[in-house]
Amino acid sequence: MPELPELEVLKEILDSQIKDKVILNFVVLKPYVLKNFFQGDLAGHTVRHIQRQGKYLILELDFLCLIIHLMLRGSLKFLLPGAKIKRSAAAVLEFTDHSRLEFSEIGHKKRMSMYILPNQVTLKQIERLGSDPFDNDFTVSKLSNILNLKARQLKSLLRDQTKICGLGNAYTDEILWLARLSPFKISTKLSDDEIKKLYSAIRNVLEGAIAIIREKGISEKRTFLQIHNKKGKLCPRCEEPIQYVSFSNSDTYYCPKCQTSDRKLKDRRLSKFYR
Repeated sequence: MPELPELEVLKEILDSQIKDKVILNFVVLKPYVLKNFFQGDLAGHTVRHIQRQGKYLILELDFLCLIIHLMLRGSLKFLLPGAKIKRSAAAVLEFTDHSRLEFSEIGHKKRMSMYILPNQVTLKQIERLGSDPFDNDFTVSKLSNILNLKARQLKSLLRDQTKICGLGNAYTDEILWLARLSPFKISTKLSDDEIKKLYSAIRNVLEGAIAIIREKGISEKRTFLQIHNKKGKLCPRCEEPIQYVSFSNSDTYYCPKCQTSDRKLKDRRLSKFYR
């Protein structure tokens, strides 16, 4: 799933590709993708601005906005005039120069979503978003308040979009590894020093990922990650084999030596390992 770094770079790419272009036509090829009723036409609108809020991308038009959430398998691709549309395309935005922006989703779950709303109307899901790690008010103090609001396991809290938005499964693993914190440590039990380390890890992991993605391009493989999706490989810091815990829809990767005092979690449902 695209997370903050990929979406931040995608926003920058779209800004260079489609900003100030005038829309000729907008076609929804697969009705499931458009989540709200829209009776109107985007023809004649100019793309004024592209922004990211959490995991949402927002194309700001003249008096409407197109809000996109790629979910797990969605993608956006800019096409030059005459380029072929993929079978997986769910919608296509065509511009007056006949270039196009293709919205696609592979797989069977069909969870990608798009909304067309007036500029002054805010999507409820966006209203509920928590702090963005790159917001000016996201400070060590703000993070401390979030952590201490309610006792929760760290990884679960970091992935909660209503608390901190933009983080997902992969980068939370990287952040907690860099901070030397267990994914299962209770948020209210962090010391002041651990909170500072966690804050630094959030900024460093995200900024580092953005720099690499800008240079190498957006890829699902994310080969630059240190521990995520690398079960059995050696920890880059201590050379202990990376372990993971499998859940219904995601896996958590961690280093036992760096993060959990040499303890290995075999089954979250049966284990008492929550520190």
